[in-house]
Amino acid sequence: MYKTPLKILQLEKGDFHTLLNGTVAGHKVRIVLDTGASHTCVDRQFVNEILPDLHLEANEGVNAGIGGTGFEVLVADLPDVRIGRFHLKTFPNTAVIDFTHINNAYRKLRRKPIQLILGNDFCVNHKAVIDYDSKQFTFL
Repeated sequence: MYKTPLKILQLEKGDFHTLLNGTVAGHKVRIVLDTGASHTCVDRQFVNEILPDLHLEANEGVNAGIGGTGFEVLVADLPDVRIGRFHLKTFPNTAVIDFTHINNAYRKLRRKPIQLILGNDFCVNHKAVIDYDSKQFTFL
C-alpha cells in the first residue's frame, strides 16, 4: 500500500483541483488527480521537450472530454513514473494531449502549470482512496 500527500488547490472561489507531486523520467511533474478523467493524460509539450524520442501512436478510441470531441489524442508508454514511493517502470497506454488550454487557465490564475492528469483508470486499477480530511492519497 502506498500513501502520498495531496494538496487541495483553490483555483477560484468554490473551484478546486487536487494535486500530487511526482516524476516522469526523472523530471518533476505537477499532477492533477482527476477521478472524472477516464484516462491518465500527459501534456504533449512536456513529452516533446523531455522525451522527444518517445514512440507516440494514434489513439483508436473515441476522443472526448469536458471540452468536447474531436481533438487529437496520441498514446504512449510513459517511462519511469513515480508518485511518492510508488514506481512504475512504464505507465502503459497514457494519453498524450495538448494541455495548452489548461495551463493557460492556470497562468491566468497565477498557478504553476501541470504536466500530468492522473485519471480514473489509475484510481480503479490501484484501488485508490482519497482522504480529503487528512489530505492523503492511498493506493495499491
